[in-house]
Amino acid sequence: MHKKLEQFVSTLSKQLKLNDIILKAEWVIDHICYRVSSEDQYTQMKEYFLIENKLLVESLVGGRLIASFKLFQPINILGQSVTVLELPAPKQGKLTPEGYEHIEIVCTESFDELIESFRHLKLDKKGMNKDINPELEIELDTCSIKFHHQTLESVIEYEKSLD
Repeated sequence: MHKKLEQFVSTLSKQLKLNDIILKAEWVIDHICYRVSSEDQYTQMKEYFLIENKLLVESLVGGRLIASFKLFQPINILGQSVTVLELPAPKQGKLTPEGYEHIEIVCTESFDELIESFRHLKLDKKGMNKDINPELEIELDTCSIKFHHQTLESVIEYEKSLD
């Protein structure tokens, strides 16, 4: 698992440099996402992550399960300690390679400011219409970066309060 993480961070770092992306010091890498390609892999990885981490929530989102974990051993990503990992089950009919796929950053800039700053890149804006914690995504070659205005943990707490 550590090798996959090292490869992901190395690839992410190279992609940032290649695309002239500078992450601001005040931006917080909120969590990392680990994708799986099958329901069986989802179950196996959920059990694996449960061994040394705390399950924050597992819920049905967009027709599939997504588990979020609080990591007892933070992951170092680009000099930041990341303590939350998201594990989504695969989307029906979509092939997804197994491994770390993206990071999500909490920032204070508006999406319009981010779009202007990153206008030279491939942006996915469809998540900007989400009711809870909208997002803007920068799509890179083999990974991506998503920007939000709230942490995943605060969104989880908010959603739990609605139950």
